[in-house]
Amino acid sequence: MTQFEPDRIYLTEEGFRHLESELRRLQTVERMRIAEAFRAHKEHGEFSAEDTELESLKNDQAYVESRIQEIRAILQSATIVRPEDIPTDYVGIGSYVKIEDVNTGEQREFRIVGATEADPEHHKLSYQAPIASALIGYKVGDEVSVHLPKGDARFRILEIRK
Repeated sequence: MTQFEPDRIYLTEEGFRHLESELRRLQTVERMRIAEAFRAHKEHGEFSAEDTELESLKNDQAYVESRIQEIRAILQSATIVRPEDIPTDYVGIGSYVKIEDVNTGEQREFRIVGATEADPEHHKLSYQAPIASALIGYKVGDEVSVHLPKGDARFRILEIRK
């Protein structure tokens, strides 16, 4: 990847495979589960305006179908960041980054990933997150100011790796 474009959808190969897996599960397992539930409900022969179980099934089906469409759109338009494309001389999508808060000395390490892969509890930040987007393009030793909801912060980049 030579040029980062903020409006583009980026996925690591791992994130791409995860979405493909979710798509297969939704198209097979979840569609089948919902179809079976509809059949079972129909066998009981009770369809009424106040049928909460039927409404729940319809909601499940609508969610599954909309998620399938959403994943298809992401997979079709995403730019895949392959391991060989992940930079180590500057911060980019796919990079593992270790930073230090200049004011407190607190250190953090995380991976910058696509928005659909973000999982802060597992140290995966979306490239659209304030800290990640501020760091993109900078190098080890650089200090970067970041505008955060709780106020501005300044970080020093300590390490960048694949």
